[in-house]
Amino acid sequence: MSYATVTDMTSRFGAVEMLRVSVADGLLPPEGEPMPTGRIEQALSDASVLVDSYLRARYAVPVAPPPAELVRAACVLARYDLAHGGDREPSEQMRLARKEVLLWLEKLGSGAASLEGVVPVSAASGARTSDRLRAFTTRPDGGL
Repeated sequence: MSYATVTDMTSRFGAVEMLRVSVADGLLPPEGEPMPTGRIEQALSDASVLVDSYLRARYAVPVAPPPAELVRAACVLARYDLAHGGDREPSEQMRLARKEVLLWLEKLGSGAASLEGVVPVSAASGARTSDRLRAFTTRPDGGL
């Protein structure tokens, strides 16, 4: 499940930028043809997997419905990934936005920040052992 859609990306960053990054070789589709969305959808999927890798420490993933903060995070990460390729390089603004999102995700995973409206899952305590002698034991005849 992706936390964001191509529509989210287009509304945040504009149709022109999305059209430009939608093709790897920089050749724009002929006028009148729809924007190819495969590259954008793949980048959004990759971004969502990365987001889940941070959230998994405290939340049940995928988070559904995703809060606006996760939609934004997925869009920022996908935009950065799409900016690589051909003659493109991410801008300084893209680098800083990605760094900010990754720091925020680290805080979510560690508990220093939280997602409003999303309840963290309780941490499993794991197996317990004791070095004390057992208080009760069973006898061979079935009694205590």
